[in-house]
Amino acid sequence: MNSYNSDQIWRQVQNYLPKYNQLSSETMPEEYFIDIYGMWIHIDHYKPTSPKAKIILFHGVGGNGRILSFIAVPFFKNGYEVICPDLPLYGYTEANGKVIYDTWVTCGKEIVDYYQRKNNLPTFLFGLSAGGMLAYQITTECQNINGLMLTCILDHRIPIVTQQTANSALMATISKILLAATYKIVGNIKIPMKAFGKMKAITNNEKLATILMKDKKSSGVMVPLAFIHTMLTPKIKIEPEKFMHSPVLLVHPTEDHWTDINLSLLFFDKIKSKKEVKLLDGAGHFPIEEKGLIDMEKYCVDFIESNL
Repeated sequence: MNSYNSDQIWRQVQNYLPKYNQLSSETMPEEYFIDIYGMWIHIDHYKPTSPKAKIILFHGVGGNGRILSFIAVPFFKNGYEVICPDLPLYGYTEANGKVIYDTWVTCGKEIVDYYQRKNNLPTFLFGLSAGGMLAYQITTECQNINGLMLTCILDHRIPIVTQQTANSALMATISKILLAATYKIVGNIKIPMKAFGKMKAITNNEKLATILMKDKKSSGVMVPLAFIHTMLTPKIKIEPEKFMHSPVLLVHPTEDHWTDINLSLLFFDKIKSKKEVKLLDGAGHFPIEEKGLIDMEKYCVDFIESNL
């Protein structure tokens, strides 16, 4: 099976990150695959000596596990075990057969269960972009999650959320209607995710955005129409008004030109459990800006330490 050893994209991404957040020979994760329902899920695993907790990171529709190294490296340096899976359709994970958004939820739950069986360290989940709602849904399916960290949380059941995060509001509206009527027939047809989502806004650095959108294992990935349909019509097991599973931290970039914070607040404000919002000044959707990354690390570490 292939791995990131022969991949050049993540190496190019490192050049756009502050030195502290870059991968090095001292912070390089261990790579391996685990079998989840016949899918070979690629894992980047950061293993410090005597970890205080484990953090499982979930990427969104424009990333993969290796790109999450920008925050995995600081977590590792703070003494946390960090697990970054490539979700089906992305990165080097091998998944034959039908993959829909529900596959991400069931796969994510099994990943959490797998690593909770490995040790009894406190477990925290972190979701970036679409990985935010995913991490929330996974938390509702799992036991003993000590805390949930998100950069955004988008409920696509609310029309304005899809309208403002798609390439156009008209495309969003038409897509929902057409896919609802036809996805069982045309669901296996694949299109570039960037044809639907506002992928150009994944980062505020145009050169980096171009690199990512050309990457067939992240922002340039092809996804089935059934995946898009099921992502836009998620099955929320526990509505936010009844969510008491774990405390929640929203660390939202202030210069996110893809997902405005007000879209996240439509769902986040309803969450019943203990929660807090921290803003990452000057940071974009994929936060590569030094101040935003310093703040993100501080807010997340403070949150983790207070919930151990």
